[in-house]
Amino acid sequence: MRSDNKFNGVINSSKKQDNGEKGARKSRKGPVPGRLFRLKSGTNADMVVPMSSHNVNLRQVRAFVTVAEKGSFVRAAATLNMSQSALSQCIRQLEDSIGSSLFSRTTRNVALTPLATSFLPPLRDLLLNFDKLMLDMHDAVSRKHGHVAIACLPSVASRLMPRVLAVNEQHFPGVRVTIMDANMKGVASLLLSNMVELAIGSTITGFPELSSVAFARDQLHAVLPVSHPLARKRKLAWDEIASQSFIAMSHETGMREIIDEVVRARNIPLNIVSEVSNLSTLSGMVEEGLGMAILPGLSLPHPNHPFIRCRPLIDPQVSRTIRLFWRREGGLSPAAAAIVSSLQVAIANQKLGTAFHSISWDIKALQNISFG
Repeated sequence: MRSDNKFNGVINSSKKQDNGEKGARKSRKGPVPGRLFRLKSGTNADMVVPMSSHNVNLRQVRAFVTVAEKGSFVRAAATLNMSQSALSQCIRQLEDSIGSSLFSRTTRNVALTPLATSFLPPLRDLLLNFDKLMLDMHDAVSRKHGHVAIACLPSVASRLMPRVLAVNEQHFPGVRVTIMDANMKGVASLLLSNMVELAIGSTITGFPELSSVAFARDQLHAVLPVSHPLARKRKLAWDEIASQSFIAMSHETGMREIIDEVVRARNIPLNIVSEVSNLSTLSGMVEEGLGMAILPGLSLPHPNHPFIRCRPLIDPQVSRTIRLFWRREGGLSPAAAAIVSSLQVAIANQKLGTAFHSISWDIKALQNISFG
């Protein structure tokens, strides 16, 4: 390679640009960023040096596609709401960056060069995809579209979430929701492993990376067969259940932890005849007269159930706290924020208050959540 090696720029789009380029070459000691350069004679004439194209922007690409589609700089400038000089500058910058002319200009029309003709379709697709992406992002931020996964206790998933989803469908129909129900340990595991963005349950302790807010208190009730002698009473004290056949939830459930804490504190010996992990199994066993149970308000059978009676427990009156959990880092996505808003509306609905008369709600706690 010659020691006085210099570089020449590739073809420009007009004689005026050629003249300007000649003057610029005299003082140029190296390649201009963003161009393709071919070595002068005396070297390998087929060697092309690709330059960086990081200076190409969407404004230039959009200008090229619009001129190509309109067949006129005048019409393209009007479409893009920009001056003809600004449009011409965009095209020149794009041509400089790729190192080749894109248009053959005459006094009457503008024709695409072969290079421009071959790359017009993919560049048009690029703009369409980019515009769609921007629209999708806007819809996500405005909560028009998105997806959120929520882990819930079975009682929350079956009783509360259907009402929340009905509100969500009305106000945010584009937000899809996946509900995963599990016991409290499973709910915590799903949230901590990033399988879900939100969780609704009772207690998750020992994880500072989680944030939570208590939004409801759920009173515990005795659930009895309709034929049970205690079913005639309007309320039951904890001491009254000591000698009764008792169907307990399994130890991995949050309800079992609450019940065990109360009976230990009051030294109440439970006569446990069966242990189950599923609410429907427990209800079926109570319905068949196999024993009584203790459930929170969200888990109670319908008040008019023909075979089961529910009575509030007193002395002491015990409630389960229901909390909304999320990961502290990163805040909530727009889709998650939409579900929280739907939860607020569902709780504020008077019909919900009538359906769950034994639950006290705190809407303000949900309103104070930061989505950022």
